Amino acid sequence: MFGLTEILICFILTILTGLYCSSLYINSYWKRNKIPFISAKPIAGNLLDLLLFRKSVAEIFSDIYNDQATSHKPIVGIHFFHKPALVIKDPELIKKVLVKDFNSFNDRHSASDIHTDILGSTNLFFIRNPAWKILRGRLSPFFTSGKMKQMFHLMKNIGNEMNDTLLSFKLDENKQTFSTDIKDILARYTTDVIASCAYGVEANSLKNPESEFRKNGKRIFDFNWYRAVEFSSIFFVPELVPFFKFKAFSKQSTTFLRNTINYIIGERERTGSVRNDLIDTLITLKNEDKSKNLTATNIVFQDDVIVAQAAVFFTAGYETSSTIMSFGLYELAFQLDIQRKLRQEIKETLLASKGELTYDIVQNMVYLNMVVQEMLRMYPPLPFLDRLCTNPEGYSLEPHDNFVIPHKMPIVIPVFAIQRDPKYWPNPNKFDPERFSAANKDKIVPYTLLPLGTGPHNCIGERFGILQTKIGLINFMKNHHVTPTENTPRVLQFEPKALIIQSKGGMVLNVVRDPLF
Repeated sequence: MFGLTEILICFILTILTGLYCSSLYINSYWKRNKIPFISAKPIAGNLLDLLLFRKSVAEIFSDIYNDQATSHKPIVGIHFFHKPALVIKDPELIKKVLVKDFNSFNDRHSASDIHTDILGSTNLFFIRNPAWKILRGRLSPFFTSGKMKQMFHLMKNIGNEMNDTLLSFKLDENKQTFSTDIKDILARYTTDVIASCAYGVEANSLKNPESEFRKNGKRIFDFNWYRAVEFSSIFFVPELVPFFKFKAFSKQSTTFLRNTINYIIGERERTGSVRNDLIDTLITLKNEDKSKNLTATNIVFQDDVIVAQAAVFFTAGYETSSTIMSFGLYELAFQLDIQRKLRQEIKETLLASKGELTYDIVQNMVYLNMVVQEMLRMYPPLPFLDRLCTNPEGYSLEPHDNFVIPHKMPIVIPVFAIQRDPKYWPNPNKFDPERFSAANKDKIVPYTLLPLGTGPHNCIGERFGILQTKIGLINFMKNHHVTPTENTPRVLQFEPKALIIQSKGGMVLNVVRDPLF
């Protein structure tokens, strides 16, 4: 007879064998459906490097995109751990998913849990249809070009403050330089811009790097091990989110954002002051919804739903633009000819306008726009787009393939990899703004440039982000240029724990005092 120990061992082995066999069957999904695929590991699927934090998400999806056996295929089957997912590579298919047949893919796969994380689950980034469509439509008026013009002077003032901050740095002895992590300075600038333009408050992050806004903004994107697991679960295995009570915003950040935004709204309502900013927009929507109730098919602007929109705009707005600028300045540090050309345009523009910038002047700076577009091509803040097949009947890939994408299957568009594909972008790892010149921009293959998404689900704050990026670059470069330090790597390493693109170890450059006039 078997003892208790032997029975227990047999039971455990049976369970493990069953799980292993089940995993093998699940991982054979794409082979059974005759779809090009990349072999998956048991349990981890194609995300073992993500699970072990060995590579960044940008690199993981680039490896999948460039896999030798499937590189010429328009679609590739992979697994998000236990779940089959489809990578879309062909620009025509991408157009169908993001634009033409958007109604079959109108949700993201990523999701938070409304019961444990209302700020994460009801904001515009994560919320699902049909509430998303209502929310997007009601928030869109805040992001028009007319609103950008109204906010321009606020951005310009904070840009001037960043210039003053840079001028206050102590220079190295006998040199006109100082070395610093430029990402930190740029994030302090964008934090102050968001706080002013969206909330009507002075965050003072440029003057005080330890301001509450700056500390809590850093906390959200500080990808320690736990935060990395939280974000990876939200994007790739959202089924785990309710079980472990993972959150898009940490507990401390949630408390700060909730208290701050509710205080600002309360003061605005008490005083009756109007600034035509995001808070005023949210108050208007709140007043319109006083008698409505939140349902599964509607979104009501009350309490934490209001906080959620203000919170996601703050976090996404400050991080993406500061990331784009820091990577861009890194590239300019190694390509002084491009940097000189950009600074020359800034000089000529400021001389012609007698130092006064306007919204139209900035928008008409041709080379600056080319540089920003190239920054976005090489370093899209979120290196992939995720969608979910929301058509209950599935979605046919004909004439590309006879496969029907099942309802609720995750879809991945590997933006970073596409924007580094030599088939579409010759010499793709070279920073070259001339790709976006008048002579060359018509050569760009449609749907191979997607740094902020496209179609109905594109980044609602795109105009805002690009405008604050341009103003930031002008004010950074009008009295300074950048060069690499002795320790600045020529090939950057991305932080493997970060879901967005981040440079591992910061972004330290030499900043050279060099006034344009």
